[in-house]
Amino acid sequence: MNARNLNAYRNLAAQTAVSEASPIELIVLVYKRLIDNLRLAQKAMEENKEDAEHISKSLDLIQKGLMAALDHEKGGEISRNLAALYDWSIREILKARLKRSPEILTDVIEVIRNLEAAWVEIHLMRTKDSGSDKASDTVHISAAGAIPAA
Repeated sequence: MNARNLNAYRNLAAQTAVSEASPIELIVLVYKRLIDNLRLAQKAMEENKEDAEHISKSLDLIQKGLMAALDHEKGGEISRNLAALYDWSIREILKARLKRSPEILTDVIEVIRNLEAAWVEIHLMRTKDSGSDKASDTVHISAAGAIPAA
C-alpha cells in the first residue's frame, strides 16, 4: 500500500470513529489529539525544529474543542474550574513556545492526561452501568469531565 492510499485509509478511519462516537468519546478523542500534538510540539522544540503547526493545533483543540464543549449553566463551578484549567494550559503552551521550553509542555501534558483518564473512567462507568446507547448520551461537562443528563 503506498503512502497516499494509507493516508486516505487513515482519514476514513478517523472520520468513521468521529461520526460514530458518543459525546464522551468525542471529548476523549479531543484529549488524545491534544496530547499527540503537544508531544509533537515538544519533540520539535527538543530538536530545534519548527513547532508552530503543532502548537496551533493544540490551541485550536483546547479552544474549539474542549472550551466550546463546556456547559457553564449545568456544569456550574466544575465547568468554571475546567475553563480555568484550559486557560492555564493555553498560557503555558504559549509560554513554552515563547521560551522554546519543552519542559513547560510536560506539565500541560500531565494535566491533560489526567483529565483524559477521568473521561475514560466516566465512559467505562456509564457503559458498564447502562449498556449505553450512544445516540442517547447527553453529557454536560463537570468536575471529572461530565454530568449525565437526567
